[in-house]
Amino acid sequence: MAYTRGNLAVQERQKEAQSTYLEKTKVIKRRSQLPQKEKLLYLLSVVLVVAVMGVIGMRHVHSYDLNRQIQRTEAEIRTAQREIDLLQVKKQTLEMEILDKAKELGYVPIEDHNAIHVQPSAGTRGTQGPLPGQND
Repeated sequence: MAYTRGNLAVQERQKEAQSTYLEKTKVIKRRSQLPQKEKLLYLLSVVLVVAVMGVIGMRHVHSYDLNRQIQRTEAEIRTAQREIDLLQVKKQTLEMEILDKAKELGYVPIEDHNAIHVQPSAGTRGTQGPLPGQND
């Protein structure tokens, strides 16, 4: 008996005869296929998720479109409001020029109603044609 690293209970190995070939083994793992019902379940769940994402996406697109329309309409309102303001200023200036233009054409204002009446005179146009600046 041999003394091996402090243990007398170890037996010596007998030398094995050298084999002439080496046997190699390869482990082949086969994945088991999924059952048809499980495949169908996975497919339907994927289709459902894609459909829900599509609906959510379309709602975002719709809300974006509504926001764009709101902004466009507000811009049109601002433009129209500026135009209204300019036309009101023009109206006020024209109203202020009415009395001066009427006096220039020979009209005389009535004192009590702040209205204008015509005094016939030789130099007035009367009803012979439109006033200057009127294009009918």
